[in-house]
Amino acid sequence: MKRHVQSGMMMTAVLLAVALACAALAGGTATTAPKPAAGGWQRAAPGYAWSFPRDHYAHPAHRTEWWYLTGHLREEGAPADAEPVAFQFTLFRIGLDPQAPAAGRSAWRASALVMGHAATTDPEAARHVFSETLWRAAAGLGGFGAPGATTLAWCAAPPGTPGTWAIDLVDDGFAVRARDDQRGLGFDLRCVSTLAPVLQGPGGFSPKDASGQAGSLYYSLPRLAVTGTLRRGDRDVKVSGQAWLDREIFTSTLGAAQTGWDWVSVQLDDGRDLMLYRLRTADGRVDFALGTLTGRDGASRALPPEQWTLEPLSHWTSAVTGSAYPIDWRLRVPGAAIDVELRATLADQENVSTRTGVHYWEGAVRAVVPAGLPGAGSLRGRGFIELTGYGKGSRPPV
Repeated sequence: MKRHVQSGMMMTAVLLAVALACAALAGGTATTAPKPAAGGWQRAAPGYAWSFPRDHYAHPAHRTEWWYLTGHLREEGAPADAEPVAFQFTLFRIGLDPQAPAAGRSAWRASALVMGHAATTDPEAARHVFSETLWRAAAGLGGFGAPGATTLAWCAAPPGTPGTWAIDLVDDGFAVRARDDQRGLGFDLRCVSTLAPVLQGPGGFSPKDASGQAGSLYYSLPRLAVTGTLRRGDRDVKVSGQAWLDREIFTSTLGAAQTGWDWVSVQLDDGRDLMLYRLRTADGRVDFALGTLTGRDGASRALPPEQWTLEPLSHWTSAVTGSAYPIDWRLRVPGAAIDVELRATLADQENVSTRTGVHYWEGAVRAVVPAGLPGAGSLRGRGFIELTGYGKGSRPPV
């Protein structure tokens, strides 16, 4: 694939997108008009007028956006106490030019790239598999549907695997598919939601720093019912479970002092959904933090950082990158009667990109009653944690 792109421009844009992947940032500021960004891109700003299903589709005026799913899948017929297989699927749109290619220009000319990340974690097999794609949004390699189309985003599968990776809009949800035959990874899933999208932050504007000038347009569907098939070992098996969809749309990047983030999503067994994030500086200080708690009815409220704590309990060091990640945590939200330990289902859930050099930990966790409390170890929910900016080379130049 790399032979099809201009390497300098491609690498800058791709690294920027990975650096921001899944930074679930919630919060808001007073409504202001969008300010133009460098290069002709539009900035995300408060006051955006959301409309669905239109906003499930691409927003080419902004430089970067993604369709991001994480979830937990149980094989049909598996014992009730069997640990589910976790999956991650992301398609990124990475803008190269805010102007669409003019009519009549070469079919190879593209104003954006499509990047895909997919992973599965099978605790029973102690196996985490990561795959990636990177293509021009042109000439049969990848693209983005316009409002009214079935497909939201798609790209060719990795070399050696026929077919495409895609996220499609269906009547009551989404269909996603990804496959990498060389790595033994694959899934074809239908994801259905009965609730409206949750706008993260007031009006769906999610700031990245205290100034409120940098941020993203951000919404989630935190509780999707999933059915479909999953590649497990040498078999395609029927599965069902739950997933979480995040959509972020933006142009701005991390602040100069910010090196990464800790992002948490938890689907509690009582029907509530929790998202928290912290942006960190190089010395480990939390530079900015916010969260959102969504009730069973889909109503949400902001969680400022003084209303919750997130304390690392143990670390895992990667043999590939040498990075040490805090993979087990104690999470407390006293005002919502939430006190759980988040325990990784598998220590090694690191994704290492061979195309960009960026690495991050994207892992499934069990939310359990903390040690020392009645019912210690009992399951209270499941979630995902994303950890970026740990170790050398994990933050792209900006």
